[in-house]
Amino acid sequence: HIGDVSAQAMIDVLRDKDSGVCVDSESFLTTASIVSVLPQDPSFPCVHYFTGTPDPSRSIFKPFIFVDDVKLVPKVQSPSFGNDDPAKKIPRFQEKPDRRHELYKAHEWARSLLENDQDKGQKLMRIMLELEKQGLEAMEDILT
Repeated sequence: HIGDVSAQAMIDVLRDKDSGVCVDSESFLTTASIVSVLPQDPSFPCVHYFTGTPDPSRSIFKPFIFVDDVKLVPKVQSPSFGNDDPAKKIPRFQEKPDRRHELYKAHEWARSLLENDQDKGQKLMRIMLELEKQGLEAMEDILT
């Protein structure tokens, strides 16, 4: 990709299991992956593609542009436990709450489907990659 490193090329690198970049084992999982497009022209926005889920080979990269007054997406926020949070109770950390956000739970469901039902899993993966492609194309349109 000399002289032409695209967001898609970087996503492909992060999905490369053979190189060891993409880790998929019980002992260690990638927490999340990110690819950022930082245009040299300061009038263009920076675009960041986040998985927000482990294993980029089974996740899609979702585009995000940081702007003022950004609206938070509830499905990617870990649950809040307020005063019942084990980090706030004394003695601290006596319990381990489920902090998985909805997107993470959906990723776990998709991972299970990919592992246990090849036909449905492959169909889901095609849909996910098509959504990712649409996001990449939309952001490319913004940058051009």
